Amino acid sequence: MQITIHKSGELLDSTKQVINDKVTKLETFYDRIERADVYIKDDDGTAANGHKVEVRLAIPGNDLFAEYTDPSIKRAIADVTEALRRQIKKHKEKEQARNSAGPSVMPVQDELDEDIAVSEEQL
Repeated sequence: MQITIHKSGELLDSTKQVINDKVTKLETFYDRIERADVYIKDDDGTAANGHKVEVRLAIPGNDLFAEYTDPSIKRAIADVTEALRRQIKKHKEKEQARNSAGPSVMPVQDELDEDIAVSEEQL
C-alpha cells in the first residue's frame, strides 16, 4: 500500500512514523487497500485549537474516508484509523453477505415445451 502524507508544513519524524504505523496496520484488517492519502490541516478557525486529520483509503469500489479533529495530532491519527477500521469491518461484512448470496439465476426448465419442440419432419 502506498501512503501519501499531505501537509502544508513539516512534520516531526515521530509523527510520520505514527501515521505510517497506524495506516499500515489497517492492512491487517483488509488486504485490498491500494493507497492511503493522509491530509493534515492546522487550525483553520473552525476547529477547536487542533489538527484536522483526514484519511482516504482507496479500495476496489467506493473509497473509505474518515476525519477527526483533536489538539493532539497523534490522538487524531489514532481516532481516524479506528474509525476506518470500523468502516473496513462493515465493508467486509457487506461484501461477504453479497458473495454468500450468490448470483440470482432463473431456474432452467428441463422438459421441452411441446410448442417449442421441433420434430425431424419439420426440418
